[in-house]
Amino acid sequence: MAMNWKLACLLTVAVLTGLAVHSPVRAAELIRAQYLLASPHGLAPSVVHLTAKTEVEILERRGGWSRVRADGREGWLRILALRETRQGGLRAQNLLDLVRPGAGNAQRVTGVAGIRGLQPARSAAHALILTIGDYQNGIPRLQGVAHDADSAVLMAHALAVPEANITALSDAALTLAGLRAALDGLEARVLPNDEVFLYYSGHGTRLAASDGHAQRCAAALLSVTGEALLDSELEQRLHRIAVKARRVVVFLDAGHAGGRSVAGDRFSAKFWVKPDGKPGGGETCKRAVSASEVSTAEANAGAGKLNFIRIAAAREDETALDDAQRGGLASQAWLDCLAGGAADLDASTGLSARELQACAQVRIEQLVGENNGNRPPHLTLSGNSDMVLAAAENASNTVDAAAVLKDIYANRDDRRRVRLTPDKPAYKAGRDRVRFSLESSHAGYVYLLMAGSDGKHFDLLFPNKKDDRNLIQANEIWNLPRAGWAFRAGGPAGRNRLLALVSDRPRDFSTLGMRPAGPFSVIDASPLTARNIQIVSAGDAQAALPECSLTGEQRTADIAAACSDAYGADLIGLIEID
Repeated sequence: MAMNWKLACLLTVAVLTGLAVHSPVRAAELIRAQYLLASPHGLAPSVVHLTAKTEVEILERRGGWSRVRADGREGWLRILALRETRQGGLRAQNLLDLVRPGAGNAQRVTGVAGIRGLQPARSAAHALILTIGDYQNGIPRLQGVAHDADSAVLMAHALAVPEANITALSDAALTLAGLRAALDGLEARVLPNDEVFLYYSGHGTRLAASDGHAQRCAAALLSVTGEALLDSELEQRLHRIAVKARRVVVFLDAGHAGGRSVAGDRFSAKFWVKPDGKPGGGETCKRAVSASEVSTAEANAGAGKLNFIRIAAAREDETALDDAQRGGLASQAWLDCLAGGAADLDASTGLSARELQACAQVRIEQLVGENNGNRPPHLTLSGNSDMVLAAAENASNTVDAAAVLKDIYANRDDRRRVRLTPDKPAYKAGRDRVRFSLESSHAGYVYLLMAGSDGKHFDLLFPNKKDDRNLIQANEIWNLPRAGWAFRAGGPAGRNRLLALVSDRPRDFSTLGMRPAGPFSVIDASPLTARNIQIVSAGDAQAALPECSLTGEQRTADIAAACSDAYGADLIGLIEID
């Protein structure tokens, strides 16, 4: 989908700076059921509840929200919840789609915020959504969980999962056998270098267990009939998926400790144990002790541990809370922050899991308040908390170029080992030449990006006009610069950040509009250029190869390999002194 470059730039800058955007798009429909809110904030009072496929008229866009008119009522909806149905005769998949310029355009344009550089849905991304509210055998119902299924689908869309790759199961389908079958099916669908989003909302539980670990009080997810899926079994299953996938995001909206209802019938604890004192609860098992965190092998570099992030609604000694009117508090808060509510704390224009957690925790505390003296649960992270999960909607005009490279590094495939080694601990500005070695565990295309010590520019050092041979073989060692070009410490004194990226498929940084700087290329650091650098670094095989858009049985292992956008990376500091 192409659009006028100047118009696209204006739209992008307005979104990134948080200004309202009055869009030519007039018609859209709801992807999932949602509350129409009185203001652009997840905590705002609701105007009316709208069902899926409700047609709306878009009046205004502001950050991650749209002001709409629906059934004669006006209010605000998350952009994540909308799919355009008319835009000047063109149809868009949803309002998070990347605006793709034509091949002749000199620059790549970003749209509104979404996962990993605002990319459209990716056939390599999968989601499994498991929600249980209508429990059996006397287990208390969770009335709000029905809303969580809708929230989870929006999270999946934000994580670039296409509708065809979303599997959502609920209630009666999720016996213990059903939970296991669902996870088996997910494992079977995932091909090498795919991306996975797993979501669960329902009761957590705890029980005495001896499952290869020492005797312990185990945390578990509760099936619809009351049987438990132990944390150790879930970990083993996630381990097998993570060995294949380059990215696994798990969201568990459940608790593993007791708690009383708050605020009357509105909030209730997402936790249940058997009341008879037998395994599954009772005095002998008061506080859950988790099995070790998921990993793909040892915790050493290149093992893949940093390809995983788990977001849990509460600590092991706390309970998650269910809002009968809107769903899990953790899910509501996370979605609100994912859709534009989080602050870009490091000025990278990307939002890490840690930044989203900080935002969501504030919202959880606002929702719980001082009701009945309850303390709000604490959203917890395990795994790669620096993993970038969204673009900042309200990016400031100041960009930390080094933080941008750190975001790209944080989203690398940790199964791939890339090592940059400088020849000196420090370089004299204006005098010393910089030399370094590069080694990669995997074959791929090499790119060297630098954020200078002045923090004002991004430099593409390699490939360059004098040396464009950038295909490295597995375990090959390069000494750079090669004959024909040199890299001198140019000052000012300080720390440069040098990123080496080794990707399965080529990246085209020429689309960024960089200007020549000797044999190299340079571009000023700004919110727009920062986001575009992250987009190009992440790759977009689907834009180049039609077969990369195939899903289901049509998408074979050979296609997955040919369409892989995976990359390894290393990020080092180059110190310049006077």
